[in-house]
Amino acid sequence: MSTKYRKILITGASKGIGRQLALDYGKQGVSLWLLARSEPLLESLASEITALGGEAHLLICDATNETEFLATLQKAQESSTGLDLVIANAGWGGKMSYPGDKNISVFNQVLDLNFRAAVQTLEFFAKFMVEARHGHLVGVSSIAGFRGLPSSAAYSATKAALTTYLESLRFSMKPFGVKVTDIRPGFIRTPMTARNAIPMPFLMDVDVATRKIRRALERRRKRFTFPWQMAVLIHLVKALPDFLFDGIVNLAFGDMAVKGRPGKTKENLPG
Repeated sequence: MSTKYRKILITGASKGIGRQLALDYGKQGVSLWLLARSEPLLESLASEITALGGEAHLLICDATNETEFLATLQKAQESSTGLDLVIANAGWGGKMSYPGDKNISVFNQVLDLNFRAAVQTLEFFAKFMVEARHGHLVGVSSIAGFRGLPSSAAYSATKAALTTYLESLRFSMKPFGVKVTDIRPGFIRTPMTARNAIPMPFLMDVDVATRKIRRALERRRKRFTFPWQMAVLIHLVKALPDFLFDGIVNLAFGDMAVKGRPGKTKENLPG
């Protein structure tokens, strides 16, 4: 699959979907600006991309530190002289438990990374794309944003907010020829889902997922929910009356529907 994009920025590039997208585009000789907190992981990724014939620019940054983050985005804009594609991918599950004394802290971290940093990324580059009348802005939300899921109050809420934001942004960008896409993955085999103890129907390998994402972006899709089985299921679930939805959740998740899962632990840290 060839690509029309030559200069791409990806946040949350060190793991999961972000990492695989970087490798996929690297194979096509694209120039990539890769943002994440982990310098060792990004350096390893850059070596792979260079070997594949791509070009990697590393942006080592904590996306929840607003001052540092915006300064880093400015560096990316200046060094690229204008990006074709920006993918706000960084995110964290941040599981919450009840009773739990860390839920407020966990929620604040999830809000900062999943929503605030994503909006800051897209708004920062929207200005330059509007001026150039060229570009494509992408947010990676989730099927979890369709309805509230047990143990995922913060995650579901921030993904729902991101989906609504992306829809509004799309209307604002349309007069300037700037495209906006909302990517809504189901369960993808990544380090984040590897920690899940919940049912994960239609679990998809990450390389298959990113191939579908890239195809959707090349086609300039407004929104893309996948896999298709999950897209059908989630739209049916969204339409369910509350008493049916609640009954299904209680059956599927058992005690987890009430207690949730552990909050911030060594195995439950933002990537």
